Amino acid sequence: MERKYIIRLFIIGLLMYAVFAASCAPKFNPDSPPWDTCYGTSGEHPCDFTLTDQNGNNVQLYDSYGKVIVLDFSTMWCGPCQQAAREMEAVIAGYDPEEVIYMTILIENAFGKDPDLRDLQYWAESNGIKESPVLGGSRDFLNTSDWPIAAWPTFFFIDKEMVLRGSNVGYSKWVIEESIDKLLEEVDTGT
Repeated sequence: MERKYIIRLFIIGLLMYAVFAASCAPKFNPDSPPWDTCYGTSGEHPCDFTLTDQNGNNVQLYDSYGKVIVLDFSTMWCGPCQQAAREMEAVIAGYDPEEVIYMTILIENAFGKDPDLRDLQYWAESNGIKESPVLGGSRDFLNTSDWPIAAWPTFFFIDKEMVLRGSNVGYSKWVIEESIDKLLEEVDTGT
């Protein structure tokens, strides 16, 4: 009986230590990340940005640290971009919102111009996007950032540690789901 009591105390002590250690771990600060460089290439930390969403709110990429991030670079005039927009809200709904976030960055409106707030709202409403942020980008944003865009849409997959893990040119629901699942599986298995 005494041995069981000692084992229970030991386990409780370990659990208390784990909780204490976790609460003392440094928190991620998006304004001063722990890395010195950022690049738009696989295996690197992507550069941070702040863009306005369809609700007029500023959204900072690094604020999603700790989640798997899918970035969708699209234009309003692109057919495959429209198909992705119509389907992805349902796909993302199958994942825990605390673990996965999907962001669309619109680079051009239907006339090839920088999208404004009305364009972002129209894109969200016409494609049934209720939860995912639709962000207003521009050609200037692409020219001053390090995102290698070769065609529309282009998707980038970022893991929970804010490391760019891959990309996909063109829309494939299957590729997006497989990429998300792989990043979530790696977290679960510690690989």
